[in-house]
Amino acid sequence: MRIEQNENIASFLARCRRNLSNTALNSFLDRRVTSGSEAYLRRQLKRAGAQEFEGPETTWPSLFLSVDAFEKTPYHRNVTAKLSGMHGDLYDTVIFEGNRLFNLDAVQPDQNRELNDWMKLRALDRDANTLVLADGETEWMLDMPSEAATNDPFARRAHGNVLLFGLGIGYVLYMTLGNPAVSHITVVEYNPRVIEVFEQILKPLFPDHDRFTILQDDARNRWNEEWLADFDCIFTDIWQSGDDGLFIMADLLSRASIPLDKADFWIEDSCIVPLRTLVFLHYEELLEHKPRPVAEDYEPLMNNVRRWFDSDPAVIDNAEALKDRLYSRDVLRGILGGRTCA
Repeated sequence: MRIEQNENIASFLARCRRNLSNTALNSFLDRRVTSGSEAYLRRQLKRAGAQEFEGPETTWPSLFLSVDAFEKTPYHRNVTAKLSGMHGDLYDTVIFEGNRLFNLDAVQPDQNRELNDWMKLRALDRDANTLVLADGETEWMLDMPSEAATNDPFARRAHGNVLLFGLGIGYVLYMTLGNPAVSHITVVEYNPRVIEVFEQILKPLFPDHDRFTILQDDARNRWNEEWLADFDCIFTDIWQSGDDGLFIMADLLSRASIPLDKADFWIEDSCIVPLRTLVFLHYEELLEHKPRPVAEDYEPLMNNVRRWFDSDPAVIDNAEALKDRLYSRDVLRGILGGRTCA
């Protein structure tokens, strides 16, 4: 790909560079919020770049999530509530503190496609009991509204023969079982201890045992086009956060290229934030005709970026075409898999 230097492109890249330096929203994580401070904090979040706070203030969403409503959700009501007070070496019940801001969802893509991606911050309106899967000091999954926000969309659109990589507390399995369009679910879980404890404690609280099967294996052993071809929908959730998720996604996608509408990755928009930065840096490389240094961990991905755009024959003279590539899920998955655009 070749980029023609002009004012339109220079202005776009300057805005991207400025947005990349804006980390103001991070300072709001775990910030205490009350009914008295909510209006002030929403205005502060707007200034920090949270794009949901636009238009008249009367239309802005509340920062509070109702614990009463959360406690009526299917998984919490039928699984978590029945295990209240349970304590174990993997599954545990804990108190999640209310009135503290947390990231509800995956990172939200910038509506202008200029790297001003943002977090949707919310707080529970009071303390809540919840179920958590933790291995030592590492917390892998817990029953919270954030699980619903990042898993329920897949559960609602799943159909046919479904494959889940990662068992955890079984949240997405439970919710997908509630979808009548799903005929069977296969779960691949790496940790045999998670499977053992799930079978003992959680499975008795789940419906339709004949509609799901749990296999113990490494996702990397199963991520090949021949085996995956038997499934209609695939959901992968085997990372703790977007930080490790990016590299695991790259590993899996290098093993097999799956159609965009068939495979979903948990918090994909959070995982690919650093990759968008690498694409932006490559845009600057193409204009300046010299490589940009990146952290050692990201060098293999930067080489993937260069390989992809080296194979793109386009001559770009406008910012919209650069934005299309920067925010294309198809392009970014191709780059992660080490492929070319041809």
